[in-house]
Amino acid sequence: MKLFRFSKPFCLTLFAVLFLSACSNDPVPEQAISSTVGYGDVDVNIEVGKAAPDFSTSDADGNTVTLSQFQPDTNVMLVFYRGNWCPFCVSHLDDIQALFPTLKENNIQLLAISPDDAEGSQKMAKKFDQPYVFLSDTDLAITDLYGVRRDDKIPHPAVILIDSQGDVVWYYAGEDYQQRPSSEQLRTVISQYL
Repeated sequence: MKLFRFSKPFCLTLFAVLFLSACSNDPVPEQAISSTVGYGDVDVNIEVGKAAPDFSTSDADGNTVTLSQFQPDTNVMLVFYRGNWCPFCVSHLDDIQALFPTLKENNIQLLAISPDDAEGSQKMAKKFDQPYVFLSDTDLAITDLYGVRRDDKIPHPAVILIDSQGDVVWYYAGEDYQQRPSSEQLRTVISQYL
């Protein structure tokens, strides 16, 4: 009987592929996409049709970014994620890369917010070749402002679409960290609300 022998790099690559494929996200329920009042199974501090809370924080390069700096010219998509260590978060941000032509066509800046410090944000920025802006929310002040805190350390997964006037036009905030709006679902949201 002949045994198969695999090299260590092959085994590590196979493990990584299997691990990442097991960390793909489930799409959110369809009613989350079509809801005109936003959707969440957690309490939030935002409301569709009302101004999004303004904030200032540092990006991965240490520059100050303020939400209101994008008004009145640019729409904004906020993506709250748990951190660079979270494979579901990385998978979601990877999926969103397919959305970048749509974001560009609709003049939408993506701001990805996590409790990561500058070093953690820089790690995420290096993983993606798209124009994400990674923002540090180490004290969860922005997370609290939007009401998406899960516990002492991380936010709930959330996506918030804000128009160029600074008003919330759609949001999703969920308890299940494995469930996030897919790029296809977000494309539908953008076509409906912007």
